[in-house]
Amino acid sequence: MTPDVASAPRAPQSAVAARRVAQIVDAAARLVEEGGAERLTTTAIAHETGLAIGSVYRYFPDRVAILVELGRRSRERLQQRLDDAFRLGQPTLEQAIDAFVDTVAQHYRVEPAVRSLGMGDRIDLGPDRARIQWSEVASPVVDALVREHGVQHALAAVALDTAGPMVDALVELAFRDRAAGEPTFLQHAHLVARGACRRIVG
Repeated sequence: MTPDVASAPRAPQSAVAARRVAQIVDAAARLVEEGGAERLTTTAIAHETGLAIGSVYRYFPDRVAILVELGRRSRERLQQRLDDAFRLGQPTLEQAIDAFVDTVAQHYRVEPAVRSLGMGDRIDLGPDRARIQWSEVASPVVDALVREHGVQHALAAVALDTAGPMVDALVELAFRDRAAGEPTFLQHAHLVARGACRRIVG
């Protein structure tokens, strides 16, 4: 995602600054979980953190920049979860695809703010709206398909870029009204992912 310069977070220059940024983003995540991204304000974040409003603006020029950072962190954390899930390997292609879907669902389960933000691609930045490449977010899955199942890298990337948005949409529906996830939507996510990947990788 390439936000407007005015909405870009300012890079922290010290350990203290890094902690402040994490504090602000953590507070934003809690507030988004409670009220959705649309209702997030810098005033609410200042109140939640106990920081002066000027301290919030010291690190982020506006609420959009905070949401952008929250989306970036969400993608980073999902990638780490996928890396952990695929570290030990998946015996079959179907099990690898299922592990991808299960990990996305687990991400939604443990980080409720993602239900409002998605991977950051639901933040309205006009022409600079995020274009999420699932082959990048799910690079551990792409690598595993190549390494363990003999799939060509280009085909594995296309498979994840095709299946990823559909899985994300179905998982979002699964968690829209149920904290544990609606099983029917999650089951469909598995079926859609398997079908999409099988059509592409053979």
